[in-house]
Order: sequence, then C-alpha cells, then structure tokens
Amino acid sequence: MAKIGTFVVDPRAGSYCNITLDSGDRLIISHDQGGFKGGTLTVLETRWWGFATGETLLTCNLDSAEGKATMARLTQGVDPKSARATPLGAFVYTLAECKSLADARARCTAVLGGA
Repeated sequence: MAKIGTFVVDPRAGSYCNITLDSGDRLIISHDQGGFKGGTLTVLETRWWGFATGETLLTCNLDSAEGKATMARLTQGVDPKSARATPLGAFVYTLAECKSLADARARCTAVLGGA
C-alpha cells in the first residue's frame, strides 16, 4: 500500500495530501476548498521532491453532476465523521491502493467513469 502523507487543511485556502506509491512515484491530491464543500479536486504527479509537477491525472468539479455522483460512489458506506467522507479523503484512500503511476492513471479514469 502507498505511503499517505499528512492531510494539510486550511479552511480558506483548501487542503492537500501527498502520496508516495510503491513504485516511488509521488502524487499530490488537492482540494481547492476545505471540508465538505464543493470546488475542484485535482490529482497531480509530482517530481523532484514536489517542486515540479508532472502530469495532471484527474480534475473533478465537485459541484457538477458527475462530481456529485463520483463523491456518492466513493463515500458510500463510509462513516460521515471520518476523513474518508471528505472529498480529499475519499480520493486519497481510493488512490492509496495503487502501486504505480499507471495504476493511478487507470484508477482516476475509472473513478470518473463510474467504475
């Protein structure tokens, strides 16, 4: 399982979390608004200790119908008081099972596709 970093939350600026996959690839998942609010969630590949970003794997508008449906799928059966119930937590724990960047790309595509 991937190594999940600290959840950093600023109610005014948003939140983010770093993940290091088993392959050594690093991802940053960021939510432009803290907590349970809508906004945009982004998954980026990071390089060089996080100073440069690579490919954007996913951008999800949580206010759209697709974003709301995705969040409903990812948080189904989750304790509403847990970190997994937040947009950031839902995506972090979904991607934490990935072993490589290719796995993360496939998972991002599947998450938005409804799989």
